[in-house]
Amino acid sequence: MVRAAYDEGRPIPESLARKAAEAGDPRGMTVYGIGLGQRGAYAEAVHWLGKAAETGDLSAMVVLGTVHLDRGELGDAERHFQRAADRGHAGARLALRQMRARRNGSGH
Repeated sequence: MVRAAYDEGRPIPESLARKAAEAGDPRGMTVYGIGLGQRGAYAEAVHWLGKAAETGDLSAMVVLGTVHLDRGELGDAERHFQRAADRGHAGARLALRQMRARRNGSGH
């Protein structure tokens, strides 16, 4: 159920995502991690998103990069964006370009 909803972009209740995450489903880990991050439970969010990213989940890599970026952890953010970009994620490539532009002072 989580897999189908995730693939179709439908909302997934957090309780269902948590059960899926705890059962080892990468999509559940990603959705649960996103929910935790939205509530400010960053350490737990990073844990679940990291587990999902380890399985190759591109969305988890990008969200994990975004969490690190929001926390000012630029090296970690860049590392996760780069992993996703290397696997063809267009949003991660854009995030990397924007980070590097800011770092170089161009702002674009």
